[in-house]
Amino acid sequence: MSKTSPYGIWNFLNNETIVFESLTGDTFEGALNVIRKSFFVYENVCKAVDLLSESGASKELEELCVDAAKDGVSVVAVDTNSKKVIGVAFNKIQLLKNSSEKSSFEISRDNCKCKSSKALIDFMINIDSRIDLFNHYDTDCIFEIMFLATLPSHQKCRIGELLVASSIKIAEELIKGNPVKTPVTINDVNIIENQEKIPKVISAITTSNYSQKIMTKYGFENLFSISYDEFHFNKKVFSEKIGDEHRNCILVAKKLS
Repeated sequence: MSKTSPYGIWNFLNNETIVFESLTGDTFEGALNVIRKSFFVYENVCKAVDLLSESGASKELEELCVDAAKDGVSVVAVDTNSKKVIGVAFNKIQLLKNSSEKSSFEISRDNCKCKSSKALIDFMINIDSRIDLFNHYDTDCIFEIMFLATLPSHQKCRIGELLVASSIKIAEELIKGNPVKTPVTINDVNIIENQEKIPKVISAITTSNYSQKIMTKYGFENLFSISYDEFHFNKKVFSEKIGDEHRNCILVAKKLS
């Protein structure tokens, strides 16, 4: 997407050598590469469930990224010199379901065959279930920052922070009625899912100290916190795998205006 686009570019960094733009078909594979090389390897819950030790598990979780991309609200950080995607926020439009309907995460979980990918999505479902965000904020549509990742070579450079800031900007433009959802061509299809749905709240499940600090900086409310000691996988407590630096997961949200 060119810099002349009124909505495609959301932020810059390092004298415009890093640009934050809406995910497109051109950057989708690069965004998945960031998830493969960073999120699946270093994210705390991925480590806790030994995701990479099970063949096929990470591939199943990539389907969550595909599903989110179809909503047209995800963001990438691109190095303008190398044209390489170096960070991504895969963002999902979550809709209020009636009691008999499955959530998008429940559908994804049920489609998984691998134990570790099921466990990771079950963790997300568990945290989401602790507080009914739809009821709490009186809304039927939520913008969720689902997977946030930066390549290891570019960490601690504020890229994660500006991916969050860019995601907030997209959500705020939607509230204003601006058509900023961007189609992502996947398998020759570029229809935007949930095209008419406008979120009133932006949320995230934050699993590291770093993401928690970012959300606090941008005015997110800490709604629920739980220790990794409370979760198990293969008879091991999550905190055994994660270590002492990151002790808890926090569900955060921010009302859009």
